[in-house]
Amino acid sequence: MANTVAVVESAVSFRRGVESALERGGFEPVDAAAEPSALLVTLRGEEGCAAVERFVAAGSVVVALLPEPTAAEHAHALGHGATGTVDWSAEPEEIVAVLRVALEGRTRLPTAIARSLAAEWPGAHQQRPEISEEEIGWIAELARGTPVARIADDTGYSERAMFRRLSDIYTRLGVSNRAEAIVAAQRLGLLNPSGA
Repeated sequence: MANTVAVVESAVSFRRGVESALERGGFEPVDAAAEPSALLVTLRGEEGCAAVERFVAAGSVVVALLPEPTAAEHAHALGHGATGTVDWSAEPEEIVAVLRVALEGRTRLPTAIARSLAAEWPGAHQQRPEISEEEIGWIAELARGTPVARIADDTGYSERAMFRRLSDIYTRLGVSNRAEAIVAAQRLGLLNPSGA
């Protein structure tokens, strides 16, 4: 039995062209109300975002068709739960190829888009900020759940002074709070897996 796929798009000629490509690819085009195993949804405005979320919540695989295929739009669609994304103006065969990958639980992105998205995240080559071994020890204590007041007592600082020192460490790590500092320290290899 072929996988059932719905194309959610208001442009009838576009929808029919994609449905024809789906049939050639061994899929069975159906209406969205038929609870298909996958949907191709054009992401236009809040309605498109809401549709993606609704279909994903119902357990369907969703590939977002992007009229403006920027890196931000790819990330936006994936953030709403789409398994795959593809340029709305792509050849129908490319849309079907992205759908096949999505049905396998994977995402296929153009290299330029993947690189652009990766550039938004701190990489493995991030330079280690200047943090002393003593300061790393404080972050490790925070990771263990030790209260700031106790760390202050153990080190001879007032609680207020300890909060200022920790705030300075957070700034050097590029974060704004204790939880982010712990994650950043782990990512940078400053803490061992046990949090010490």
